[in-house]
Amino acid sequence: MQHAVHTRATIEVADTAEVSGRVTADEVNLDRFHNRIRKEESPMTQLRRGVVGVIAAFVVVSLSFSAQAAEKKKIMGTNKLGPPICRTVVPLGPGDDPKHELVVLMIRRDTTTSSDPDFNETEVIHYEQADQVAGTGTHRGYFQRFHKNGDTDYGTYEGTHKTTVKEDGSWETTWEGTWKSLGGTGKFKNTKGSGTYRGKATAQEAFSEWEGEMEY
Repeated sequence: MQHAVHTRATIEVADTAEVSGRVTADEVNLDRFHNRIRKEESPMTQLRRGVVGVIAAFVVVSLSFSAQAAEKKKIMGTNKLGPPICRTVVPLGPGDDPKHELVVLMIRRDTTTSSDPDFNETEVIHYEQADQVAGTGTHRGYFQRFHKNGDTDYGTYEGTHKTTVKEDGSWETTWEGTWKSLGGTGKFKNTKGSGTYRGKATAQEAFSEWEGEMEY
């Protein structure tokens, strides 16, 4: 009986060893199968990978163009000053210098000449305030530029001006200051920038030259 049990146990151990050997072999074959699947992708999988690659490339190119569009651009131009559309001065009290003026609002329309097609032949409306004695003092204001395609941009400016009268009675006013672009519409919706300006006015002509950098 002991011999019989021993024989049965031996058979069971042998069967277990055989099964274990087959499992090990099957596992090896399964790994090889998976490796072959990974190496030999279906056309659909390859297509999906290709589409993902194209989309990634498109995103990179789009970001590149966006970065270029956001770069600062140097601009410059010359404004030919138009006559004031309106000019309102606050009367001052007794004892003040009779040549002292507080200009609460002066509106003027200028035309711009520029080498930049975005700004050439545009019109600018100025809304300005000034504090001056005999034409010399400080000024500040708000501007809105009207572009040929219908877009606008706007901003602020401030500076100083000086008027001199010559012996022959002729006069000359010079000015300088800084401007800052704050926004706009259309192409200039998110614009920002800043720069400087300087100009001169006589009885014969009046102009202002400006330059700076803008992003739009």
